[in-house]
Amino acid sequence: MSKRAPYARTVKGFTLVEVLVAVVVFAIIGLASAAVVNTMMRTSEQSEAARQRLEQLQRGMFTIEQDLRQALSRRTPAGDYYVRAGWFNPGNLLLRSELQPVRYRVNEEQQLIREHYTYVDMSASVEPTMRVILTGVTSFEVAPLVTGSGEFAGGAMQSLQPQQQAGDEGAMPIPDGVEVTIETEQWGTIVRVFVLNGGDFSAP
Repeated sequence: MSKRAPYARTVKGFTLVEVLVAVVVFAIIGLASAAVVNTMMRTSEQSEAARQRLEQLQRGMFTIEQDLRQALSRRTPAGDYYVRAGWFNPGNLLLRSELQPVRYRVNEEQQLIREHYTYVDMSASVEPTMRVILTGVTSFEVAPLVTGSGEFAGGAMQSLQPQQQAGDEGAMPIPDGVEVTIETEQWGTIVRVFVLNGGDFSAP
């Protein structure tokens, strides 16, 4: 009687070296993927921040344009404010007119601030309403322009309205246009020229 050969058992699997190589490969792929994702996230954040700054600039310039183009020949008790029309009051439901005294200034935090009062004849005991228009602003200047004479000889001003002297009543002269110069950290120097409605300013 012949003897049967012992059963040969086949064992399948991975060696330790193969497992280590696979782990190293997956680790390299993971690190590369993480670096790519991190770069994409930083790029997205930078793009979003740039988009927000651009939107802020566009909104700010639109607000300034609306305020300047609707400037009126109307004085206020505070000489550094000027009056704009078109402040929407639907159906005259609010206890105010459609006129609004406005002033722009740059604060210590390099923010361009828009200030306004509810009433044109404001009281010294009432604080103005303030809103940040632009950030990173180092200077803001408004220079009146007269048709055919270039820049007004008085130079740049912070507002349209000159300082009111004692006994100086009546309408405020409105120039034909204004040149707005804004110095910013992000966008550099921005210069815009706006034509004003009903400009009646004449050179002295």
